[in-house]
Amino acid sequence: MESVMQDMILQGVPVDVQWSDIDYMSEHEDFTISKKFAELPRYVEKLHKQGKRYVVMIDPGIHARFGEGYEPVESGVTRDVFIRNYTGGYLVGNVWPGDTVFPDFLYPETVTWWTEQLTNFSKTLQYDGIWIDMNEPQNFYDGSREGCPWSDNLEKPPYYPGVRNKLQWQTLCMTAKQHQYLHYDVHNLYGWSEGRATRTALLSQRPNNRTFILARSTFVGSGRWAAHWTGDIRSSWSDMRATIPGLINMNMYGIPLVGADICGFQGDSNKELCIRWSQLGAFYPFSRNHNTLFARPQEPTAWGTEATAIIRAALLQRYRLILYLYNLFIVSHNDGTPVMQPLFMQFPIDHNTYDKDRQFLLGPGIMVCPTLEEGAVSVWIYFPSVRWYSLWSLERVSEGGEAVEHYPSPLHTINVFVRGGTVLPVVIENEGVTPTAQQVLNSPHLSLYCYLDNEGAATGALFIDDGYSEDTSRPVHQVNFTVSEQQLYITPVTTPVVTTGVSEMVRTVTSVKIAGVVLSGDNVEVLVGNTPQQHVTYNTKTQLLIVTQLQGEGGNPVTTDTVIIVTWRQSGHY
Repeated sequence: MESVMQDMILQGVPVDVQWSDIDYMSEHEDFTISKKFAELPRYVEKLHKQGKRYVVMIDPGIHARFGEGYEPVESGVTRDVFIRNYTGGYLVGNVWPGDTVFPDFLYPETVTWWTEQLTNFSKTLQYDGIWIDMNEPQNFYDGSREGCPWSDNLEKPPYYPGVRNKLQWQTLCMTAKQHQYLHYDVHNLYGWSEGRATRTALLSQRPNNRTFILARSTFVGSGRWAAHWTGDIRSSWSDMRATIPGLINMNMYGIPLVGADICGFQGDSNKELCIRWSQLGAFYPFSRNHNTLFARPQEPTAWGTEATAIIRAALLQRYRLILYLYNLFIVSHNDGTPVMQPLFMQFPIDHNTYDKDRQFLLGPGIMVCPTLEEGAVSVWIYFPSVRWYSLWSLERVSEGGEAVEHYPSPLHTINVFVRGGTVLPVVIENEGVTPTAQQVLNSPHLSLYCYLDNEGAATGALFIDDGYSEDTSRPVHQVNFTVSEQQLYITPVTTPVVTTGVSEMVRTVTSVKIAGVVLSGDNVEVLVGNTPQQHVTYNTKTQLLIVTQLQGEGGNPVTTDTVIIVTWRQSGHY
């Protein structure tokens, strides 16, 4: 773990979180650390000093090692937190540690017991988030060690799902008894209820701090307290393609923070697949590379310097766009709008968008068109019926309503486009520096990228808070950006009040790029308020206006805590 992280840091690959699968456990028992990982607590302290986070896996199944001093199971028995079978005894399943019992997370006493277990474990291992796996719940027995009462109608209903023709296949008996319910009635809520209990536990450790929980099994409403990943997918081109509709669906189900294992999980990945998947995964709402045991290494530094450079460049795009992504999650939190969207969500009257599942939108403004075929150096792209620009060059590429059959997509490139009418706050890249997400969010300087629609208008927003508080009354800095009639308005909506100086949430706008500016000549005058700008370039052919080293009145910086109007016009036109 430590050597991989160090290699990533040395090669400049941005990484924020180190994860531990169940390998760190002693005999795969929850709330234990094996002798092989005895130095893990020290390593986690080191990660924290580097500004990184650590997430640890905890499975719901508790090793049924009764009477041997294993505290989680002994205290669970004392407090009667485990699911029982139809005879009233404990339902014993089989998961990674061997025979296991399963907590009933819908029982209030179980939530208290789970909170105590996680809190005690945090004193040994200072995790920042919890990864809950196997929580369908999965069971390597079909039902239980003793089987299920097959004569009961709940075990053999008149219909079956298309999974091995058994409701109990690799899960619990339907007649299992949870304190207030039969398992048949609440099976689909098991992961949901574990997520809720885990959130309660984390909040008890860090009151009013946002929690991070990653869950394999989720249900309607799980998005309130958990992220989701798509489980143990294969390292294949077909599985990579399938992640796009899968993640879109989860967003539409109300779970916006969702992703798939970049480069795949089951089986060996390869260099080209991992590069293309890393490019795609850089734009997943939740972005993580996760590999299975004994498979070929697939971290970004495992494929040679060329591949590492390509993957690094893809990931850094995510960091530069983090303010836009952060705002999307704020909007999703407030009104449920998906972060990752199908094309038809923004273009419902364009019938050509209905079957497009190889490209997607991030919010209303960004369209991602990855390369999903082995050996491909071009992609088929449909541009919905508005104006579109290339993300970083700001080149206008389409007026919309058209398909391009062979859009160039060399190995080092993922095609990302911006809808006309969008303003993006972009973090300025610091050459030679590999940032963490928190450092990027706290960066004091930004640039505004304005992509005008065919009426010369665009809008955008910036939302800054402390990055960790849950309290809805927390200080926030919210700014709207509006372009209309050759003017850019920077309008603060809310700004924290501080006793001295300026709030650290306020940002300085150092440059502006505006695409789609229609003027008759290259000589352009730009004013910030009434102050002429000295560093202006405009190209009538590309219609791109760039203003750097922005200065306000008296040479002061342009900051987001006051109303600013940036005006451009042909020189000599008043």
